[in-house]
Amino acid sequence: MKRNSSVLIIMVVLIGFFLLQGNLPVPGNEIQGSFYKSDVKTVIDNKCYGCHSVKGKSQDAKDALMWDSLPGISTRKIVATLDEVIEVLEKNDMPPEETVKKFPQMALAEDEKKILLSWAKAKADSLIN
Repeated sequence: MKRNSSVLIIMVVLIGFFLLQGNLPVPGNEIQGSFYKSDVKTVIDNKCYGCHSVKGKSQDAKDALMWDSLPGISTRKIVATLDEVIEVLEKNDMPPEETVKKFPQMALAEDEKKILLSWAKAKADSLIN
């Protein structure tokens, strides 16, 4: 009887582990679903996700914005976050100057900036209306 309960416990733990694994982000495929258009996802993956994700090294960046979490928060918070994204992009505050000095490839090209700005404005407007 004791052996059967041990086997049952191990099976439950393993099943839970595999179910949990299905909900974790997959590297390189972090942002999914219709919340992000494919061109927006590409820019975020290439230029933003290195800092604004679970794997990011800067806690300040994580505290400011987590791209994976954005679709799951309240509409009001999404709109407020998108307003902040728009503001920092318009002020050319992202990526930070220090980051671009260390990693020039992280600089946003003008077309990438336009893609993010256009999407953020349209998404915020659609959520408000």
